[in-house]
Amino acid sequence: MKTPQKRVDKSLLRKAADIRALLFDVDGVMTDGKIIYTSSGDEVKEFNVRDGIIISSLKKSGFIVGIISGRESGAVTRRATELKLDFCHQGIEDKAWACGQIMKHHQLKEKEIAYIGDDINDLPVFALAGFKACPADACEEVLDIADMVTRAKGGRGVVREVADFLLAQKKKPKFEKRK
Repeated sequence: MKTPQKRVDKSLLRKAADIRALLFDVDGVMTDGKIIYTSSGDEVKEFNVRDGIIISSLKKSGFIVGIISGRESGAVTRRATELKLDFCHQGIEDKAWACGQIMKHHQLKEKEIAYIGDDINDLPVFALAGFKACPADACEEVLDIADMVTRAKGGRGVVREVADFLLAQKKKPKFEKRK
């Protein structure tokens, strides 16, 4: 099982300790993946407050935090602004290209990137990310290659669960090996 439990694979802990940036998709990660339109044509999305609360902790700990989404949504723009994310890239067809640009801009290495995605359009970013996470209800292709599968389903605190895990690894003291 890939969900972090009391005993976690040491390679996963090492990967998590290197992370400096948490990037994520929106639909299916921050939301349950539903797209709701009102009769006036407005789009409605439901976000989990726990995801928002942990983002301020990530930023205080020095993480770069942002969205790479294939869709464009005013609700996502508003949420990203409220959360003071470092970036919110929407309408992105080539998410790997966007991730590469973020890496260049922030001088990040692949091993320093964590990405949360849930569907096949996230797989190219998974190929770049040093730490790959997904919600419990992600598609099979994503579940098969994720380093971490959260207990939470999309929209139910996925970002929170991954962020808590990453922050816990940053707080652990690092001891040098004796020669």
